Amino acid sequence: MRSVVKKDQKQTVSIQKISADRAVYRPGFPVKWTVRLSDKGQESQGTYHLVVTHLGDKVGQKSGEWTTKEGEGTIVLDWRSPSMDYQGYLAQLELRNLDGQIVAHANKAIDVSSDWTKFPRYGYLTEFGGATTPEKTIEQMKDWQLNSIEYYDWKFLHHQLIPEDGAMTWQDWSGRQIDGNKVKMYIQQAKKANIVSMSYNMIYAATNNYQEYGVKADWLLHYAEEHGEKGKHKGEVFSFEMGDSPSGQSTLFFFDLDCSEWQTYIIQKNQEALAVMGFDGWHGDTVGEWGKMWAAADIGQEDQAKYVKNSYRSFLNTVKERLGNAYYLSFNPVGAQGIEQVNTSNVDVLYAEIWPWDKDSEGNLYEDYMSLKREIDQSRKESGGKSLIIPAYMEYDYAANQKIRQSFNQAAVLLTAAAVYAAGGSRMELGNGTEMLSNEYFPSNQLYMSCEHQKRQHALQEFIVAYQNILRDGLEDNQKPISIDQEKTSIDGQADTIWAYAKEKEGMEAIQLINLSGVMDVTWRANEGKKETPKKKSNLTVKYYTEQIYPHAYLTSPDPEFDGLSKKVAITQKRDQRGIYLEIPVSSLEYWAMLYFY
Repeated sequence: MRSVVKKDQKQTVSIQKISADRAVYRPGFPVKWTVRLSDKGQESQGTYHLVVTHLGDKVGQKSGEWTTKEGEGTIVLDWRSPSMDYQGYLAQLELRNLDGQIVAHANKAIDVSSDWTKFPRYGYLTEFGGATTPEKTIEQMKDWQLNSIEYYDWKFLHHQLIPEDGAMTWQDWSGRQIDGNKVKMYIQQAKKANIVSMSYNMIYAATNNYQEYGVKADWLLHYAEEHGEKGKHKGEVFSFEMGDSPSGQSTLFFFDLDCSEWQTYIIQKNQEALAVMGFDGWHGDTVGEWGKMWAAADIGQEDQAKYVKNSYRSFLNTVKERLGNAYYLSFNPVGAQGIEQVNTSNVDVLYAEIWPWDKDSEGNLYEDYMSLKREIDQSRKESGGKSLIIPAYMEYDYAANQKIRQSFNQAAVLLTAAAVYAAGGSRMELGNGTEMLSNEYFPSNQLYMSCEHQKRQHALQEFIVAYQNILRDGLEDNQKPISIDQEKTSIDGQADTIWAYAKEKEGMEAIQLINLSGVMDVTWRANEGKKETPKKKSNLTVKYYTEQIYPHAYLTSPDPEFDGLSKKVAITQKRDQRGIYLEIPVSSLEYWAMLYFY
């Protein structure tokens, strides 16, 4: 017998989760969502209404009935994605009771793209032992809207990624037990979810026993500058100690990227691993710039000393040529040193680990929010439109000093994310299911996200997908003035201001509003774990000096008051001594809000 809920019965239904079957969909591909319901009242019923929008415009809808029994229920929804490539959509689901009252609602973003490289959303994995659960972990990472994964330190040796005898169990350099079959299981689960799997490995490194595998000392790099430390004197081998390890493989030795024999060796070893394990590409890494180096044959010849970073472009282009279209290539120029070489190479996506003591090509330190935007903009320009992925490790020293796990400073993380995403970049911070990075050694996890932080982070991940065509699809800074009545603003992320700037492309303009009101420290790192929470603003009046007028104007935000939904706003064209402007009401600004017009 069908259960009937009386009209005056209290509603206790909530939407626990909306899961998509894939992280990315090809144009015209069927989309499937599974909606999990929870009901404290045990049994209820009603109707649902699904609306799919693109930048506020309705592109699809569907209605039906829902029921719960014994405290739970499931709705399965399907929708065929439109044929246009590289688009972001937002699915909005409402549940109503038999009275027609809304009792629950939730949103889910959809990325319809034939390739992940236009809108990369990178995550990471570090746990490949026997107790890991690939299916569950990949499901969690899919729910974060990640479309690519870096498999950090999955390998046997830097110069021999898989044991020569084909064994599928080994220890990594640190002594961690790795199950190669678990790595394969992760990759298989990721493929089902349309998530790309990238094999992490250095581009120029081998460990202590490299000569046993045919790597020659003649290929090594040597310091061409005096560093005043043991093992780093002029003429000595360029090397790096990773840490104590029972494996005996804790020293990295670095080889000349211009050496054709090294190129052939390391590319072949990585190709073998990609094929055997089923990876989709190679994520190359470095240890950053350590001054001028000599090839072995050039030791003592000052005019032959060279910076490793100046070899990046030619080496990466050689790798990409040999990998062909079968595999993707990404690469990390640590500290963004040599990033101009990478930006103008044939890598598929851009990635740069940022440190606050390094400087950009203009001599600016990478220490504040504006420095992140500046590099994202420059990399996009140099690369012809690619979106820079930034691993910038939050609360670094604070995390390293914790003996008991502590929670991340939510404000610090969200403000750095807003600075990066609003500028058109992407973050590398989420992985291992529900973890977040605070250290360049990815297995280190002294900090965790609180429940509230996880909710906000999920909302942020949905937001960057739903609005990817504004954030990362051709809009560039237009330098048009913006002011906000009775508020201090800045165009470069100054302390205690609302950071406001506008971007445009043909037929569209957008304003990014990042709330730094009450935030006196605008360095991004929050190294000691401290960051002020912005002072929430309400009922703002924005003046945007543009002569354009648009039929559609929307306000949206990943913050809870909006939850990623676009709200239509009334704009009024006015004039003052500065010129013609649009007057726009902004009802709320907590961390980050966006106005867009088309």
